[in-house]
Amino acid sequence: MNRSKERLLVRFVSGVVAACLTLVASGPSLDAQSFPQYDHVFLLIMENENYNQVIGNRYAPILNALAQDYGLATNYRGVADPSEPNYVAMLGGDFFGINSDDPYWFPGHTVNANNLMSQLEGAGKTWKGYFQSMPYAGYRGYCYPDKCNGIPDADTQYVTKHNGIVNFANLQTPTELGEMFPFTQLSADLAAATVPNLSYIVPNECNDMHGAPPWCVDSDNTGTVQQSWLIAQGDRFVGSVVSLIISSSMWERGNNAIVITFDEGNTATSQIATIVVTNHGPRGVTDSASYDHYSLLASLQQTFGLACLVNSCSTSPMAKLFAITGSTDIPTLPPPFNFPTSSDMISAQGPGKPAAAASRNGTGWTVVPSYSFGPLDNVLAGVSAASFNDAWAVGAYYPSSSNVLATLTHHFDGTRWTAYPLPNVGVQENALYAVSMPTTGKAWAVGYYVSGRFVQQTLIEHFDGTVWSVVPSPSPGALQNILFGVGAITDSDVWAVGGEQDANGLWHTLTEHWDGPAWSVVSAVDAGSSGNQLYAVKALATDDVYAVGQQAGAGVPNQALIEHWNGKSWSVVSSPADASASVLPLGVTATSSTLTLVGEQETDMAPYTSYVAAGAPGAESIQTTPNAGTGENDLFAAATAADGTTWAVGWDINTSTGNHDPLVLQGKNGMWSLVSSPSLGTGSDTGFAAIAAIPGGAMWAVGETASAKGGGNYSTLIEYHP
Repeated sequence: MNRSKERLLVRFVSGVVAACLTLVASGPSLDAQSFPQYDHVFLLIMENENYNQVIGNRYAPILNALAQDYGLATNYRGVADPSEPNYVAMLGGDFFGINSDDPYWFPGHTVNANNLMSQLEGAGKTWKGYFQSMPYAGYRGYCYPDKCNGIPDADTQYVTKHNGIVNFANLQTPTELGEMFPFTQLSADLAAATVPNLSYIVPNECNDMHGAPPWCVDSDNTGTVQQSWLIAQGDRFVGSVVSLIISSSMWERGNNAIVITFDEGNTATSQIATIVVTNHGPRGVTDSASYDHYSLLASLQQTFGLACLVNSCSTSPMAKLFAITGSTDIPTLPPPFNFPTSSDMISAQGPGKPAAAASRNGTGWTVVPSYSFGPLDNVLAGVSAASFNDAWAVGAYYPSSSNVLATLTHHFDGTRWTAYPLPNVGVQENALYAVSMPTTGKAWAVGYYVSGRFVQQTLIEHFDGTVWSVVPSPSPGALQNILFGVGAITDSDVWAVGGEQDANGLWHTLTEHWDGPAWSVVSAVDAGSSGNQLYAVKALATDDVYAVGQQAGAGVPNQALIEHWNGKSWSVVSSPADASASVLPLGVTATSSTLTLVGEQETDMAPYTSYVAAGAPGAESIQTTPNAGTGENDLFAAATAADGTTWAVGWDINTSTGNHDPLVLQGKNGMWSLVSSPSLGTGSDTGFAAIAAIPGGAMWAVGETASAKGGGNYSTLIEYHP
């Protein structure tokens, strides 16, 4: 049977099943004439803003114009907290007890229930999901870019907690998931007049007002420049979507509507703005009736002649805002708010604050004292050691004065660790992810900063033996530029790796080289057609450098990306494929004969588990690794000890407490075992981000730790192993 006929048969069968489920599990459908009937509805979902944070806000001129020109619900609320249960409720009529943003395959997060999509199919109608930053159609991963947890906090652009489709068991088949597309597909479907009856549109976390470090600034208190920028950015995106739809040839044919709503405000019951834009409906109308997501679901069900589901059976639809009045005018949208730029001047290194003396006696892993600036988050993401008496760790912290992420480093002098605020570029986010020491007294660190124009740029800093300074580096990506790893061979031969995102949203590998006078981009290979990122680098010699990360192709699963520099060019090194799981290498270590990648692997029906691939370069194999407990296990970094053993560190989720615990694995001759590290007390939330071997023996590992006593804010964590 050919693919098209097979697909039609699958959809026919699933439609029959869905129709049966509708008759059994739903209330009766209303008379088709009792509610206005629409041909196409575009549902656009934004994030986490109260009604009065949007309506009347000068940073959201487009949303306010739409609210004034078309229809606005002035007493509309979400139904749950946090995001995920609201997205599920919008489609299923209930949030089914979901009370967290955990992946859809977590216990209790996959729902065996009927839903709007299966109802549409049962009635012979169509739907599609359009998701900004989704790498390819039918993507089943929890997030993308796939590095959506880590230290410092790693958010994401696309994430399934903002996609209620994947939570329903009857929508988790390849055929149903194949109706989910990257957002760019919407433009193509509008041009071809092939949009479905229901278009489910979700921006990425930088364009939905949510915020997503490191890809954009974090959400903050109302009135801050960061929150105002997020609102303006989301407003700009709404304007682009609405303009795209209403300028298409299909907009004036039949009855069509765009619904713009928010998942929730500051709480589950906060008032949120919901706007209904229609081609032939109300103009300048407000509706003060009490509505929520179930009211919206009831409206969509009734406009398409479908039965109600659970709570949509006991609520009033939004008839006033969907009324068909015969209007034909299309009000002109105002331009988006032109956000002013701030200064990108470079600050100076701050004064050091020493911790207590570190004891390196005893056996096993032990915590040594470190210093944290202020009561907010202080985290360490990278570490490197030139000797027993000279080591650097880098990361980021939130200064109490600004609550904006800033660079941080710690230095070990043989006796104690001393913390320093490092130079920052401008007044927005700055963070460091990795550090490398080519020799005693020298160090290089890399990460990113957010410019005055709120564009992510590469950040590289150098320690010359006396002071840290920012060194100019290229940022070729139109949207994003970030460096995750650095490897220094000498102080004038250094590699940095990461990713850059072009104007179309496609991710490319980013490799930069320091030759003494300047940093320059050296082209690496984009092996994946839908996206490529590099997360770590190991520099053995001038002509022997490895970089690892992930590539996304045309479909699941995503594969490892390994590249090698031979002194002249980068080339792809073959890596072991796993047909059942996407793999995400986040750390790398190597000797002259062996390459070892560590990270995590993900299926669409199980938590992340630890991942190690090792062997001769180009002949690696996936090795069996233990996991701590039954929850998520992530490895973020690896190092080779003086005795030839390999160490890998990260964290795991303790399913009984919900907290992160340190995860340490040791590999000997291809056999891996769990190694315990000190308990930091009941209620601790702790993990390692990086590990470094000290020449001659011993190891440093760094990360973060938080306790309930500290109010949940992270402090720096440094541990030593002799």
